Amino acid sequence: MKYAIIVAGGTSSRYGKDKLNEQLLDKSVLQHSVDVFQAVADVVVVVGQKIDGTIYAEGGNTRFQSVFNGLMKVADGHGLVAIHDGARPFITRQFVERLYAEAEQHGSAVPHLPVTDTVYTKGKSGVKKANRNALFTVQTPQVFDVAKLRYAVEHATGDYTDESTLYFDTYGAVNFVEGMRGNTKITFKEDLPEFKVGVGFDVHPFGEGNGVILGGVTIPFDKKLQGHSDADALCHAISDAILSASGNKDIGHQFPDTDERYKGADSTKLLAQCVELAAQSGYEVVNVSAVIICQAPKISPHVDEMANRLSAILKVSPGCVNLSATTTEHLGALGNGDGIAVNAQTLLRRL
Repeated sequence: MKYAIIVAGGTSSRYGKDKLNEQLLDKSVLQHSVDVFQAVADVVVVVGQKIDGTIYAEGGNTRFQSVFNGLMKVADGHGLVAIHDGARPFITRQFVERLYAEAEQHGSAVPHLPVTDTVYTKGKSGVKKANRNALFTVQTPQVFDVAKLRYAVEHATGDYTDESTLYFDTYGAVNFVEGMRGNTKITFKEDLPEFKVGVGFDVHPFGEGNGVILGGVTIPFDKKLQGHSDADALCHAISDAILSASGNKDIGHQFPDTDERYKGADSTKLLAQCVELAAQSGYEVVNVSAVIICQAPKISPHVDEMANRLSAILKVSPGCVNLSATTTEHLGALGNGDGIAVNAQTLLRRL
């Protein structure tokens, strides 16, 4: 049997409020951890919070007491048990499965990572530089034989900050395995990344002219797009996606077509202003994906140039601007060659 005990009974005093119920994308921090273990373990115990599909255990005054309460819910169990901090929501199923497999073979599995920062120690004799090559940190989940961990907990004579130290004191050895660099623990508000997704759409008809502007790049053609500005549908769709994700009003509000200041305006400059508005709202662009829909002109030869131009404006690498083009197979107005439409999505991250 595979058991999991997720510790979720803390007060989040350093965070300032209940960090486990903070939203991370589409669900709470705690739910991310629970979902991973429900896909791997046979029984999941959550200490301190009631979650559908799991067994509830009362939180203790200390982490050690909380783990003890969780273990009592599987007191008659045999197999492996993983102890995990609910404030580590970035674990993956593959990582957890590897730890169970290691513990199955060696009796325990404690993920660790080498220290990469310069470290000093402070004591009565003053401050001294430590040898970081001799130091490493440990993470959760930590996986152990259920019976051996239960024995160690029941016979512990002090309080422990994690199970690896208790297990080491009891049995004299722990099986350390390579940790997961992205398996960070949410302790302070700055530890929790906040993402916002935005969607933008724009369409412009063709008119008389020579050359189509998309993404700030002029594409040779026997027509041009009509609009109050330069009618760069790609920049407009991305602008609306950024404005939407950052909580700002749309491009029509920011740059109304009744304002002569924007007549014939360079849309890359308008896009740059939208990026700045997002920054003022506390967000930066992570990546952009957009599909350009038209029957003609041929877009694919210009995609890389557009991505390079846009990446500089968005302040991301070109690889974070993914552009594609498609047709409507001659269906509808776009298929008849009446204009160009663009659908864009963007991911923003709080600064």
